[in-house]
Amino acid sequence: MPRYELSLITRTLNNEGLADVLRRVATLVMEKGGVVRKMENLGQQELPYRMRAHNEWHTYGRYFLFDMDIGPTQLPSFEKELKLDTDLIRPRLVKERPKKKVDEVLHCWTSYKKDSS
Repeated sequence: MPRYELSLITRTLNNEGLADVLRRVATLVMEKGGVVRKMENLGQQELPYRMRAHNEWHTYGRYFLFDMDIGPTQLPSFEKELKLDTDLIRPRLVKERPKKKVDEVLHCWTSYKKDSS
């Protein structure tokens, strides 16, 4: 399964509401056959600009990152369900690129230096 990073901006909620939102998102990932590898809380911040979601304007939000694996066939329905969640202001899903090994990067750099001299 490909690896994805899900960045979420949630409404400003109390601790119980936040726990409920995170539980819903993690459960949704698992229902779609995915695996949540890591969940990171980036804290509450003022949004860079006013954002409208579900007929409300928001100026503050709480940011979260999910590192997860999910099948590509499940993505359209997964994204649709995230957009329908009224507690989420901005759900964004990005596919992670495979990381290059250090040896490959060094080899590429040293071959470039030889060619240019």
